[in-house]
Amino acid sequence: MKRLLVTLGAVLLLAASGPVDAPLRIAVVDPAGGACAPVPQDAPAGERAYYEHLAGRLQASVQRCPFADEAAAAQAVAEARADLAAVGAEAFGPTAGETRAILTVRRREAPNRIPVVVAVRADASPQGLADLRGASLALDGRSEIVTDLTLDALSDYGAEESFFGGQMRERGYEEAAAALRAGRADALALHAGAWQRLCRGDSLDEDLCGDLRVVWSQRPVARRALIVPLDMPAERRFRLIGIHIALHLEAPEAFAYAVGYAEPMDDAEAFEPTEARALALQGPAVG
Repeated sequence: MKRLLVTLGAVLLLAASGPVDAPLRIAVVDPAGGACAPVPQDAPAGERAYYEHLAGRLQASVQRCPFADEAAAAQAVAEARADLAAVGAEAFGPTAGETRAILTVRRREAPNRIPVVVAVRADASPQGLADLRGASLALDGRSEIVTDLTLDALSDYGAEESFFGGQMRERGYEEAAAALRAGRADALALHAGAWQRLCRGDSLDEDLCGDLRVVWSQRPVARRALIVPLDMPAERRFRLIGIHIALHLEAPEAFAYAVGYAEPMDDAEAFEPTEARALALQGPAVG
């Protein structure tokens, strides 16, 4: 936690410090096309607020660059004709070698996109997710949002509900682990935070899950993300991340527009930083 706070503090400090001279070119989907230009004065107030907020924080001009669709916007970022775009996984795929994700939008009361852990009893035979086809799965059913995140991660990697022999939604993560240990379930799926709480003992070297074995762990794939060129200077990338993390607090009108640009939703809470390949699978999917 201390390391996370130090890192976040550094990001926010970069967002507020010295000028960055190069213009920031934001790719938007606009079939009308045209060249990169400052946002027009007759643009919606939220859009103007977003561009003005970015310009003030970066101390640089911010331009609006229209492209026919998301694929073209992503390609423009990959080819250094734009610096920021909001895309889904399909548009990101062809540019994965030249672009990276930096931010996603978090829903209100939703957990971060933390990894999901699948475990079995230590003496069980499965070695990976593919070996659990037809197995019964115990889940932490205490929170529908957390359960959905768990199931989303499994589904992203090909293990949809029909993949398993049955799902048991227990009252909490401890009850789910008890079902596995008692042989009432073949496997256990928890988000990483619950797994850590389940296994953490009173001392750092005490592991309460020695009788269990992790066979799979991945984050759910992000549905949409803001992407930048892979070679964007770290200072500018960190500034953009810091500006967006605080956007809902510093400029609510700009935040409302930015959410609509990045990932339209009614219950957005904040932007959060994300890993470079958040829009792609990080391992093989089960067949």
